[in-house]
Amino acid sequence: MGANRGALGFSRAALPFGLVRRELSCEGYPIDLRCPGSDVIVIESANYGRTDDRICDADLFQMENVQCYLPDAFKIMTQRYSD
Repeated sequence: MGANRGALGFSRAALPFGLVRRELSCEGYPIDLRCPGSDVIVIESANYGRTDDRICDADLFQMENVQCYLPDAFKIMTQRYSD
């Protein structure tokens, strides 16, 4: 899977009966993504870093920089969960 989701035919319109969920995990609190039966997970976006001071709040030192992110987070997640 690549960053160009349109080429793969994925869109919200293509999944009219699908359940769309947003999952969030903060440092030290991993999550386990699973689907029942033959359902599939389609990753639409991913971020590793901090882009605001409200989500996953931490001590003041960590909150000083809210403009940090990993540009390849989406690519890494789609490769990890493509199997």
